Amino acid sequence: TGVFCVSCRHVFISPNGVVDFYKGERFRPVDVAFSGPLKSSYLSGLRHFVITYDIACKYGVNFKSRCFNKDPQAALIPTPHEEMFIAFCVNKFHQESHEDSCSAKNALNYTKFVGRTCGEGVETIWAKMNWLRYSTREMSPGVRRETLSEHFNDWNWQK
Repeated sequence: TGVFCVSCRHVFISPNGVVDFYKGERFRPVDVAFSGPLKSSYLSGLRHFVITYDIACKYGVNFKSRCFNKDPQAALIPTPHEEMFIAFCVNKFHQESHEDSCSAKNALNYTKFVGRTCGEGVETIWAKMNWLRYSTREMSPGVRRETLSEHFNDWNWQK
């Protein structure tokens, strides 16, 4: 019924960072989308991550228990969670729809190492890609993924 996309702060779409939604926005596909970029970034030496998401206040609550597991075979991110510092923040344009206590706790303005950013980079991707929903709506899953992949690769190439 939709697509979830992970992008970096430079608004590049992350490899293996796009997943399909089936019947609503559930956490498990989003966990899978975040696990690939987080794992590869961790292996390249990064330790501090800021995830901006319009429902970060709800999504980030049990993130570590969902993605990090004592059993490396069952974990989406097979690294020690003590070594990764992840902050969940609500994008600035989405903060108005949250309660005051939530938007203060999950605000980018008060998050360490963030600086002055809006966190809405992924929305610029969808402004350009939204027209695809009409042509990919009735495609088979394989053709749909290939079409979206081609357009996302073109987006990254243009960046």
